[in-house]
Amino acid sequence: MNQHPSSPIQAYAAEQAGFDHGKLQQALGTLPKLFPRMYYFACARHGQVIAEVYAEGVRPGQFYDLRSATKSFISTLVGIAVHRGDMPSLHEPIADYLPQDIVGKRQKDTWWHRITFKHLLTMTSGLLWETGNRLGERWIRSFHNSSSWVKYALRLPVHPERFGQFQYRSIDSHLLSVLLTSCTGIRADEYARAHLLSPIGIDHYRWDLSPDGHAAGHVGLWLTGPDMLRFGQLILDGGSIQPAGNEGSDERFHVIPSTWITESHRPYSPGMPAFGAYGYQWWLHQLGSEEAACAVGHGGQVIYVVPSRSLTAVFAGNPYVCRWRHPKRWMEEQLLSAATFS
Repeated sequence: MNQHPSSPIQAYAAEQAGFDHGKLQQALGTLPKLFPRMYYFACARHGQVIAEVYAEGVRPGQFYDLRSATKSFISTLVGIAVHRGDMPSLHEPIADYLPQDIVGKRQKDTWWHRITFKHLLTMTSGLLWETGNRLGERWIRSFHNSSSWVKYALRLPVHPERFGQFQYRSIDSHLLSVLLTSCTGIRADEYARAHLLSPIGIDHYRWDLSPDGHAAGHVGLWLTGPDMLRFGQLILDGGSIQPAGNEGSDERFHVIPSTWITESHRPYSPGMPAFGAYGYQWWLHQLGSEEAACAVGHGGQVIYVVPSRSLTAVFAGNPYVCRWRHPKRWMEEQLLSAATFS
């Protein structure tokens, strides 16, 4: 892995941000061995980028497939839509808001009528699904190969004994995208452009669609590394940005309600030991003694937010691998150990 010449680590910037330059350089030097298939890494403190590393052969401006880190963006869109009045309360059952031309077979299913928006956000819908301890989903390929992802989801029964209990399930996330479109009349990726991405300066991205024409809600978003960091910074800043041209002023524009971020980063279940507790499509755990939230996608797509340290960090890697290493330990033992702030 080579640092790209257009984005050097500046000793002054690192020290101003509260990092020992030598220790930070040493920490970055361990990345190639620990994460040989990593494409990109960057971190910022108080919004100031202090390190940015591209793997050899990776171009600035390249899109990275976020895989399941897409889920955290869908959660954010739901929060925006609810607070704008475009979607109902999270405690509303979802059945009345699904496309009615395909929901017919579930009209008399009392368990389906108990599933709320909050059940989907917290992955507690109880829909029949199997997931391994590394988030491998047994039926995800048959889901992706189906001609209609919505109809596939509607064929799944609710297991009463699992209802209200956490089960990592990508279908819950995709249904949130379908419901956002059903409620707003705007496809989720287009809603994102208008109310999330463009307002923070993300104008170039890709969002894959399902075979039946919905923006994928569980995977499918592709962003550049700097734009991944931009999103993480937005979350760290409580969902607000400084309007263009007002640099230096105290004026802020809220893209995401700060209350939604607080709700999203509250643990609603223990989640899974290897990844942490689970909020609204965000993983929550500690880095040493620091509370952290992260969006995670297969292959090492990670957006970290560490509020107590005013720190954001992002990783992008090869999404088409069988096994990959979570960067939690490196964040604890390498990056945070290079910090000089308490």
